[in-house]
Amino acid sequence: MLRYFKTKKAQAVMGEYVLVFFVVIGMATAMTIYFKRGVQARIFDARNAMLNMVLNRTQGYYTGDVQIGYEPYYGNTVSTVSRRENTGTELLPGATTGIFRKTIDGVTAVQTRSETAPPRGAN
Repeated sequence: MLRYFKTKKAQAVMGEYVLVFFVVIGMATAMTIYFKRGVQARIFDARNAMLNMVLNRTQGYYTGDVQIGYEPYYGNTVSTVSRRENTGTELLPGATTGIFRKTIDGVTAVQTRSETAPPRGAN
């Protein structure tokens, strides 16, 4: 196939194909953020539509204040991590070549407390 290109005096054709390939891949990569934003916008709109539908159907029954937006700026998260490790080493019986057994017993505990205040509670 490459010999065909050389005999027809089209030596730059393969380079042009490679260049077009990389341009197309670059454009597709650059467009992924717009596709991602489009999907996120549709999900947000679907959530708002469902929330408005529930509010309309429960009108008169529910008088609570419903926040449509989500703002994670008013959060407080505290984590406590504790680790405990016991290590034991013993020489195996009858071992004359220095074979030993090492046992490791480790425990890691994580306790997390997270609070998010509603936007109306922000200062």
